[in-house]
Amino acid sequence: MRFSSLFLVVVALCGAGLVTPAEAQSDRSWTPFMLSLVTPVQVPPRDFDVVGLRVSLLYGECHDFDGLDLGVVGRATGHANGLQGALIANVVDGDGIGLQVAPVNAVKGEYVGLEIGVANYAEKAQAFQIGVFNGAHHIEGFQLGLINVTQTMIGAQLGLINVIRDNDVPFMPIFNCYF
Repeated sequence: MRFSSLFLVVVALCGAGLVTPAEAQSDRSWTPFMLSLVTPVQVPPRDFDVVGLRVSLLYGECHDFDGLDLGVVGRATGHANGLQGALIANVVDGDGIGLQVAPVNAVKGEYVGLEIGVANYAEKAQAFQIGVFNGAHHIEGFQLGLINVTQTMIGAQLGLINVIRDNDVPFMPIFNCYF
């Protein structure tokens, strides 16, 4: 896909902390490291941007995130760019770029990258989703799972149940696509 090279470069730079978000360059407070037990028991507070490493021992929340995010449950109320790994869930209220690995990955905005989990969802995705349940409102990419559902798609689905609601043939077992 056309975004794969850009995706790899952005993930590498964000993980290394060499790319900072526009907000971190303005008046918003940002930090290179955040440690959370359970929000609000975290250093620094949740309204900070993280440009670097975030560790959420149980539940951690920040505004924007760029870098490496590890923990049990991690949430970004803005965007999340980089590598996110969680034992339970990665939640992004805005857009994201990178790699998400957790049982549940949810992005309320647009996501560019790879989601690997039991349940993956992005409102709009230029991505590969690999899991048991994969969903999106619109996806440009590939869904591999037991159940794959999207409203609109440019790409392919491989799984037991594949649904592209706005397709001429909305349901197909094993394989479904729309280009």
